[in-house]
Amino acid sequence: MNELTEDFIRDYCLYLRNEVGLAQSSVWIYSIPLKHIVTTAHYNGKIARNPFAQYKVDPDHKERGFLTEDELQAFTTIELNNPDLELARDLFVFGCWTGISFIDIKNLTTENISILGGSPWIVSKRQKTGVPFQIKLMDIPMQIIKRYERYRISNNLFSIGSHDTLNKRIKEVAKLCGIEKRTSFHLSRHTFAVLALNYGMPIESVSKILGHTNITTTQIYAKVTNTKLEYDISMFEDRVSGRFAI
Repeated sequence: MNELTEDFIRDYCLYLRNEVGLAQSSVWIYSIPLKHIVTTAHYNGKIARNPFAQYKVDPDHKERGFLTEDELQAFTTIELNNPDLELARDLFVFGCWTGISFIDIKNLTTENISILGGSPWIVSKRQKTGVPFQIKLMDIPMQIIKRYERYRISNNLFSIGSHDTLNKRIKEVAKLCGIEKRTSFHLSRHTFAVLALNYGMPIESVSKILGHTNITTTQIYAKVTNTKLEYDISMFEDRVSGRFAI
């Protein structure tokens, strides 16, 4: 245990990356058991110091993809003659305007719709974390819900097949729209986060809607675009204009 130094950990990570050929995110995953063992050894007095205290292995956070407003508009308005593609497209658009994940949309029932302040809201819990979330149903997602009322077999809002099948159909729709970026249902969740931030929704509210347990997760999802940056700088400029002289 005393031979586990910062240099050893650094060499171990270099070995995993350069010799084994793992991506940085995989190196981070492989380092977690070692860190746990070393930390436990230090806590129980087996080693004098924890070498991980001064050496941190970070995951390689990839840029989160999202649809631009023009791409979302193309996705929403394209005419489709295949009902399966239409359903996939409508569910994806529903996710873009609610931020709800695939499995949570699949679990939605009529009981999850509540009237709060005279407006319809979805109130539910994330299956993944058990964290409650609620989102006001704006016009577009409400239209989609009404569109599929007649197809309901039970009290589920939508009759949805497998995740893989839905993703294949979403990719097909994206191709028809001329969208070349990698698409999957989860892209709708990223799109909601970016769209909400771009139009001024506080990140705390976005985090609550997405049902995140930590706002850091929301910061990874919600990429600040040039549109948002330009808006924020312009607002700052307007507020300080005339207050300082040179």
